[in-house]
Amino acid sequence: MIKFIMLVLVVVIFNTGFIYFGGTAWIDERLNPLPLRTWSVDSVVVIDVFIFTLEEEVRKKRGQPIEGYVPAMFLADFPGLTETDFEGVEASIGYYTILDGRLVHKLDETKLIHSAATAISRKGMETLLYNVATRTNIDLHGDGTITDIMSVLIRA
Repeated sequence: MIKFIMLVLVVVIFNTGFIYFGGTAWIDERLNPLPLRTWSVDSVVVIDVFIFTLEEEVRKKRGQPIEGYVPAMFLADFPGLTETDFEGVEASIGYYTILDGRLVHKLDETKLIHSAATAISRKGMETLLYNVATRTNIDLHGDGTITDIMSVLIRA
């Protein structure tokens, strides 16, 4: 019984330390000290607002998609988006890229395929935000806001 209590105590202490030091972000930072882009804690809120705003607009116009959100939905509802904004956007299985001037989904055939394979993942939405911010020269780490991004996307 004492060994079990000690084991539980060690697991609780380890998990508390893991969370305190930032969880997987702490590990990622050690393994990859030069990330492609960095998001601050405030940026996580910006990403969540961006995702919610885009998805809410699609839900209002088209209803809740059963198998996730795909680029065609966003391109139809946001005239300020371009196909190139989806370059490198991660999907549930695979990613989006531009081939011969067209947006295509590159399927990762090493994974089990399902009907929502083309749905954009959360990480993909982060990449989309990053791509739009880069294309429009809106600095989200500086004085740029999510309102600036959305006004660009809504513009025809």
